[in-house]
Amino acid sequence: MSISSLLDSYEKASLYSGANAAIWYSHHLANRLAKVAAREEDYVATLVTDGLLHLAERWSKLLEPRRIAIHVAGVFCHGHPQVAFGNSSSQVELADLLIVHRHASRNRSTARAILLQAKMSTDGTLALASDDKQLELYSKWPPFRFVTGGLASGDRDLNEKGKGSRYALILQGSAYPEQITWADQCPWAASVANRQLSAASSLAKLLGDMLLGKEGRPFRQDRPRDQWSRMILELLRVTGKRTYKRTNIGRGDTPRLAAGPTAAAGLMFMASGTLPARVPPQAHVRSFSRRFFAAAPLADNGGDRIDDLPRSPGQAGEGGVSTLIIETSEIND
Repeated sequence: MSISSLLDSYEKASLYSGANAAIWYSHHLANRLAKVAAREEDYVATLVTDGLLHLAERWSKLLEPRRIAIHVAGVFCHGHPQVAFGNSSSQVELADLLIVHRHASRNRSTARAILLQAKMSTDGTLALASDDKQLELYSKWPPFRFVTGGLASGDRDLNEKGKGSRYALILQGSAYPEQITWADQCPWAASVANRQLSAASSLAKLLGDMLLGKEGRPFRQDRPRDQWSRMILELLRVTGKRTYKRTNIGRGDTPRLAAGPTAAAGLMFMASGTLPARVPPQAHVRSFSRRFFAAAPLADNGGDRIDDLPRSPGQAGEGGVSTLIIETSEIND
């Protein structure tokens, strides 16, 4: 059964408030840890590492009484997949953040995803230039090609109409909920792609609606036939294969999710726990966390390294993208 059919109206509203609390926690943490003004990548980093733990805690209390298990994992990659389209030689980012939700019921599993391009804002609005190449990509989605290592060459035509992509506005600087007028008083907003971005809908609502099957674009998990499904799986695969080097301490390539205080700047991973044993078999077998990120998670120091992250542009690496993976499954009796 779908999650939407199992929850009442109060519980659905609680999905949004739980997400909002997690987003606020990560936003405050980014501002507290930043030695200079926090930037987009700082807020993304704390959201997918520290924020996800609060998200999992709030949502598990809500979902487990309904016999639904939840596992949340996040990985932060500095640098983003770069794409080019048309005859232009200029490159733009594909996304700052990929959000994926997978739900396993007793008989089948479904998955959906959305790409977010983050922008800073002080007042819940942002005007983009008419010739903004990023806006052209997100509003028209012409055939494009990856120019980042690790991703297959050739044109991609996603047939994307807006279900799988949004701009994300992030509140610049510190504030408290009662001080802002953004939708749901959330410091992250989700905006459709147009010249005038606005905070008319919150990221908290988008996250909740992904669980309810209202947001995000579905994709095939196995034997993908369409370009959208192929790209999402490829991004997960490439992100999972990321390695790092710590030349200053004489370390070579290290597994992508290496744990401990020597974990390198530019790649952080956090997970909320493991799926319980009494879930449908496909929940374990096809779990994205196991399938693409099956290594030891970074412990509880992820967000505390925020100011070690390199800030120079163009560090696309091997094409990984910061990712938030939410996996839910029905618990067998």
